[in-house]
Amino acid sequence: MLVKTLASFMLLAASASSVIALPISSNSALTIGNLGRRDLADLDILSQEVQDESVDTSSSAAAPAVATTAEASAEATAAASPVVASTAAAATPTASVSVASASTTTPDVSVSVAEQAPATASSVPDVTIVSETGANGTAVTPATAGTTGTTGTTGSTGTTSAGSFPGVPVAAVPAAAASPAAADLFVLNYALTLEHLEATFYQTALAKFSAADFKSAGFDPAIRDQFLTVQSHEDTHVTALTSVINATFGAGMAVPPCEYNFAFDTVGGFIATAAALERTGVQAYTGALKFVSADAIKTAAATIATVEGRHAAALNVINTAKVNGVVSNVNPIPGAFDTALGFTPVFSIAAPFIKSCPFPLPVTPFPSLTLSKSTGNFQDNLGLLFTATLTAAQIAQPASLHCAVLFGLAQKRTPVTITMDPRSGGMLANCEMPIDALGNQELMVFVVNADMDVTIDSDKHVIAGPATFTVLEAAKIKVKTA
Repeated sequence: MLVKTLASFMLLAASASSVIALPISSNSALTIGNLGRRDLADLDILSQEVQDESVDTSSSAAAPAVATTAEASAEATAAASPVVASTAAAATPTASVSVASASTTTPDVSVSVAEQAPATASSVPDVTIVSETGANGTAVTPATAGTTGTTGTTGSTGTTSAGSFPGVPVAAVPAAAASPAAADLFVLNYALTLEHLEATFYQTALAKFSAADFKSAGFDPAIRDQFLTVQSHEDTHVTALTSVINATFGAGMAVPPCEYNFAFDTVGGFIATAAALERTGVQAYTGALKFVSADAIKTAAATIATVEGRHAAALNVINTAKVNGVVSNVNPIPGAFDTALGFTPVFSIAAPFIKSCPFPLPVTPFPSLTLSKSTGNFQDNLGLLFTATLTAAQIAQPASLHCAVLFGLAQKRTPVTITMDPRSGGMLANCEMPIDALGNQELMVFVVNADMDVTIDSDKHVIAGPATFTVLEAAKIKVKTA
């Protein structure tokens, strides 16, 4: 029997008088909406249809959480966001839910997420396979759509298809069927997708901003020349990766560039976004190395990763903000170890900059997470803004959600506190940045529905993120002229 209910809740970093809150049904999942930068007065009530069996969830997500430290950091977080459907919480609801939003603008990128199973420890990354490798080494696309399980995607194998993402990550298929060559092809195209983005980003920005623009923004105009060097590196990475793929796997196996949407209008906004992208590049390469089999490819990837790290260090020097009148930044060497990220977290960071691609992204990005502030100090209590589907029991039960905070080789989880805001009727969510991260200045924050680590191999319990939280210090190297 079909029962219709209405419920809409916002997890907010601060109160808002226009948030709509309706009673929670004890036998239906609770959808928490995220309008990001949209006016909360534009909120439409989500229509939920509670049925006895299948779950089909979709909702809008906005405002990617790309944290920055420049005065123009708002521009770095204003890129167009994809519509990301929320995943089910670890506790299976007693009734299933179908959610649709009535008034959202047409997204630049549209993705969907299947129902997430209860979170359990797994050595298999949460990757949806969109392409496999046949016996002759060519990419093939499943002819029949399958379902993603703990051992990959089921479905019959079809014929070679243009527009797919070539290769298969080795841990996403059964061990007996895993192909090291297919995994190497996947990682190479994964890296190439990111390098295309970075190369186009610098080409776009440097065509827009002259040396005079840098000077007007308070920077030494010679810094623009340094960015031209960085751009040349990214162009070289694109050329090298494409050549390796073509030589090793055949012509036409390298992914082409996408169409991008970079939202920055100032030099400061460009530099802030560049810092976020370079940091992500380091995290992507270090996280992907474990999936590479060929030694030559491992070496090439490692040498690119170290160059991305040098870019990130230089950008931490340049990307400054005034804190209590003191010019501050993230230390160029923000910790003893970098934080490695898996495929899904990296694509979750990159997706807001992607308008469209001639191939499907190989993973579905997580719903975005926005922090009430992107810079601060350890033990700060941060407001959280994200989209997820939770049961009423999870809302009522303390510490059913956690902030998983990653820093270098370590991580720490702190409980998410969910409360009702008496002023607005909306719902507030907060968590604390752990003192355990002391000595690290770049923290990656996820919201998870199980008290377990977020790793390259296991991230199925992530329901939003990542967002970056940075701890600033007085700048030791000053490059601004004003």
